[in-house]
Amino acid sequence: MACGNFISCFPEECRGSMPSLYPLFFRNLGDTIQSVRQGGAAALGSCARVYGKEAANMMLGRVIEGLNELKNQPSDSEKYGGNGETEAGRTSPLPFGVAAKRLRDNDLDLHTDQQMYSCGSLAPKMGRGGGSDHKFHKPSQPWELADGCVHLVAELCQIPWMVNTLPSNLNMSSAESGQLNIITAINSIAEACHWKHYAQHLTFLETVCKQLPAIGRGIGKKAFKSIIHDFFDAIFYSLESENALTSSAASQCLNQIGTFLGPNILRARVEQHNPNYICHLDANVFIAPL
Repeated sequence: MACGNFISCFPEECRGSMPSLYPLFFRNLGDTIQSVRQGGAAALGSCARVYGKEAANMMLGRVIEGLNELKNQPSDSEKYGGNGETEAGRTSPLPFGVAAKRLRDNDLDLHTDQQMYSCGSLAPKMGRGGGSDHKFHKPSQPWELADGCVHLVAELCQIPWMVNTLPSNLNMSSAESGQLNIITAINSIAEACHWKHYAQHLTFLETVCKQLPAIGRGIGKKAFKSIIHDFFDAIFYSLESENALTSSAASQCLNQIGTFLGPNILRARVEQHNPNYICHLDANVFIAPL
């Protein structure tokens, strides 16, 4: 983030160093630590602001590629029961990603005879060897890079000229318009939300729910209304999930979208998409924190 701020202040002086800096920023974008992914997105957002279309189009291409790669995220099916089955051979009524996470969380091998650390310690991430330890440079998984890409899209949506250059027909594909645009990247996020075959999918959906209101405010009401229906399934799936953090993020996401678009407009869009979601939307009004 310090590098990103420095680039914002001295763009011309830093231009020659960008071929070395971009790989570092993109590596942070897929880091195993959430806050590092957010920092990588913020730094890349600073670069897009000062270097314009060329930098932004390069980032959009990497974002779309990273989100599309989520379909290749390995699942825990081999160890935790493939095709939605438990280790005892019983078919789980839960979606596979949820069932796999529950089995993984209760795997005694992961929690038995392991070294204990104090609360807040960085040792589990860095290892005893500090920064030189191999765990510190653990390759990112596709879901972690996709998670970072969501943060980057939210950053890019806050750049006015990116929104002002959107095509008049928001349903037009990037191939038809002749250039990448932020709506194409947002559509890729919506498509990535469909993948639930891996245990960490609820963490990814939590990030989407947290960033979606910021994305909406960035692109404006008109553009947001044209794409919000693509996220309703993911939002209400998250709202009803057993993960408290993901459910809370979805609850606050609905409240913020309702404030932004208007509660009646949100209700009408939800009812048009799936009337069964209305009862959950109404219940959320009374239980969600302000």
